[in-house]
Amino acid sequence: MKLKNLTNISDESGATNGVQPLPKGAMATPIPSLTYNPPPSATRFSNPNHPPTPPATSSQRLLDAEPSEKTRPLMEEDDLPRGWVPPPLRGWYAIALISLLIALAIALEIALHFTVKNNGWKTHGNTINGVMHYVYTLPPVIVAAVIVALWTWTDIEIKKMQPYVDLVRGDAPPHKSLLLDYTRSNNFVVWTAAARNRHWVVTAASLMVLVTLLFQPLASAVLSVKNTWIAVPDVTLNTLFTISLNQDPEFQDLTIFLTASGYASASVGYNLQSPPFILGKYTVTPFAIPTDIATNGTVLANTTVVRSDTNCAPAPVTMTIHPDGTGWNNSLSVNGCSLQWEVGKDANSLFGASTPDCGDPTTPPQFLPVVFWFFTYLPTAQASATICSPTITLLDATVTLDLASGNLTSVHELGPFNAATSPFGSLSANLTGAPLNGRAYNGINFTLTNPDEFVIARMNATQLTMPAAVFQAAVQSPAGVAGSFGADLFVTLSDTVYAKYLTLIAKAVYFLPNQEPITLQVKTFQNRLWMSAIAVHILAVLFILLAIAAAVIHISHRHARQDLNLLHQPGTIASAVSIGGQTEMGQLLAQQRNTEEIQQALQDKKFRIDPYNMKILMDGEEGYEAVGSPVNRRQSVFASMQGRRSSRRFSRAPGSPLPRSPRTPQSASGAV
Repeated sequence: MKLKNLTNISDESGATNGVQPLPKGAMATPIPSLTYNPPPSATRFSNPNHPPTPPATSSQRLLDAEPSEKTRPLMEEDDLPRGWVPPPLRGWYAIALISLLIALAIALEIALHFTVKNNGWKTHGNTINGVMHYVYTLPPVIVAAVIVALWTWTDIEIKKMQPYVDLVRGDAPPHKSLLLDYTRSNNFVVWTAAARNRHWVVTAASLMVLVTLLFQPLASAVLSVKNTWIAVPDVTLNTLFTISLNQDPEFQDLTIFLTASGYASASVGYNLQSPPFILGKYTVTPFAIPTDIATNGTVLANTTVVRSDTNCAPAPVTMTIHPDGTGWNNSLSVNGCSLQWEVGKDANSLFGASTPDCGDPTTPPQFLPVVFWFFTYLPTAQASATICSPTITLLDATVTLDLASGNLTSVHELGPFNAATSPFGSLSANLTGAPLNGRAYNGINFTLTNPDEFVIARMNATQLTMPAAVFQAAVQSPAGVAGSFGADLFVTLSDTVYAKYLTLIAKAVYFLPNQEPITLQVKTFQNRLWMSAIAVHILAVLFILLAIAAAVIHISHRHARQDLNLLHQPGTIASAVSIGGQTEMGQLLAQQRNTEEIQQALQDKKFRIDPYNMKILMDGEEGYEAVGSPVNRRQSVFASMQGRRSSRRFSRAPGSPLPRSPRTPQSASGAV
């Protein structure tokens, strides 16, 4: 062939391009021509960012020989453009969500630790029905709702993107691409459909949505307001009385003794409780009660108490009937103390109280033992006597007092009272020393100086009231009067009544009004904010579980979509038309009217998406094979997380159309 025959070369469009003659001797063979039919879909070569290679470049020399075929094996790699990614699937969102979940789990456990340590948290206002109830209980529910919303958003975006992920992989059947919509399925069953399609990321994300449904009920159980028994900070108040001998004139007229005997007697008949600061045989130093701090609770205090012991014991009675049968002479002798009394037949039952003769004229009668004697003619003549030798002991003790009633609930002895070291011993000298010298008043007999008739009457009334109270106790006992004589129950009954009487007179006789500082520990019921240990532990575990699952899901999904480059946000009608409207798939679906026809039309077909222009191509459509498949699809998940733009390349399979033949700079001027 001669050089002049190369003046015109026709392309497939019918246009002729002029070619300048080559220098003489440049080549002896003709230069073959190449033709190119562009595919209907845009490719790298129609992308303005990738113009055809100009002549005399490193990829094609002007004088190189060219094959005459229209196609040739070729593998091209292009950088993928950066596509649109939903916010919940972006790295910053995933890191923030995972960090939040881990931080919440740790915070819950720390808060629970300090809740137990502090015995709950102090509350304010009406925590039962008021606004503060919701202030204290709703915050965990709100936080849980936010976590559920954040993960639900992530789950929805994963489901929306799954068809595009399958399309970019290529050869996607319709049920995994065009017909796939996980967002319309119920969350309780959608994971099963995803598992059947082997969409494991969707499966895991859907299962975690079900897990998050537990967050709100658990969160609502995390905080609760409980009526908690708690110790408030110690308070310092003053005592009302101090241990000392009361020598006021009131003490000399015996009024306090008569009053005490009346209360002791009434307590038998009407089951009266002990008055404040008296419990059993203990009389406690009275002190101010901190009702301004709490009205329902207990007060603990270290103070001084007086223990009154009766030391009652049975005394054998010798009974001798009068020679004329009009009465009985009775006598007893115990520990050097003797007593005689006579009874007539004026009544069926008789009783009394007196002090025996112990042979020591130096001992005042108020410090002598006391004898309670009882006599009955029913069913036969019987006598019973109890001798009591009262004593007092001064002690340091820890006492517990009920705030609501002001009554003592417990007394715990710490040790003997020491006036030199006790903070409440400033006035105790006349009690531990002269004139009392630690002795106890018997409350039955007294040394009186020029008493008037009323004082004598009060003493006699006291001596009658005490045994009367014991006898009344015998009447009310299950054994009755006769049984009490037979079982010798008068000893126990006398001890009980006399002990109450002694503690009552101890409060009036052995204490004087005086104020001294005393430290009180108050324990009361408070409405405290608590955390449920079970709810906290379960919620913390679920937060950690979701954090781990979220990390795995985000990494896996990032790897799966690494070749997906959405040029715009899908989901709208305009987006759907943009992606598939001008394709054979779009023309095929345009002829269908209902779901069955659409499914029938797409049956047995495969689809893929062009990563450069986001057009959906159908198997058999021109340009389908030109799209190719991702390079290095088998790279690790962690490698895909590096996100380098240089690695985001797309290959074109062998046999894809070639670009147009390069033109010489003179080709635009016409044929030679």
